[in-house]
Parts: sequence; C-alpha cells; structure tokens
Amino acid sequence: MKLYLLDTDTIIYFIKGHDAVVEKFISSPLVQLYISDITCAELYYGAYNSEFPERNLRTVSGVIGNLSAVPFNTNASKVFGELKAELKKKGELIADMDLMIAAIAVAGNYTLVTNNIKHFERIKDLKLENWSEYEYKAKKH
Repeated sequence: MKLYLLDTDTIIYFIKGHDAVVEKFISSPLVQLYISDITCAELYYGAYNSEFPERNLRTVSGVIGNLSAVPFNTNASKVFGELKAELKKKGELIADMDLMIAAIAVAGNYTLVTNNIKHFERIKDLKLENWSEYEYKAKKH
C-alpha cells in the first residue's frame, strides 16, 4: 500500500478547496495519508501569523486532527544529515524545514505529495506526486 506524506502546500490547497487536491484527498483512505510534525508547525505558524488566527487555527487543527503525524526521528535525522551534505557539495541547498520533510519521507518510504516538484526533485530516493496536477473529474448533476 502506498503511503503519502502531505507537504504543507498540499494541505493549504486542500483547505482552500482546490478541486483536484480535494478529490484526491477524499478518495484516498485516511490510513494512507500522513502529515509530518514539521508541516504541522508550518501550518500553525501560518494560522497564528494570519489576518484571522482564530478561524484559521480551528481549520488547521481540524485537518491535522484527522491525519496521523510522523515525527522527525533518529532515522529521519540521519537521512537529513546525508541529504544536506550531498546538496551542499552540489551547491543546491534547500531550506532546512523542507529538507526535514523530505528526510521524513525518504526514511519512512512515503511518497511526498507537493506542488513544489522542482524544489524537491534533486533529492535522491524521494518519491514525489503533485495532486494539484491531477485531472479533476467533476460529477455531472
């Protein structure tokens, strides 16, 4: 069974009602959908830093509450160190929080669902999907 780690941008697309992302999200069994602790932190920061923090905190908490959170553990830490060293040698560093999310995905054998494919594709052994590019199949009434 394929396991998905949802990146911050994918969760935001879901919250904002992006048709293709919502369709893919609700058609996937919850046992296949995961969120990293790093993404949780980014979402909470965004909610607290927004124009409507109370409303956005409720929304973020509701979404996070329905997903299993994956921690940044020792295995992910090791993968992070290896990936960051490789990217630095190539002069292709990415932000630490994004690299931590990628390390969690690689260490746990998750497919990272993100709209930032170009950003993440330079990371070896990282499986990627972009749900915002899926064709939305609207139901005809």
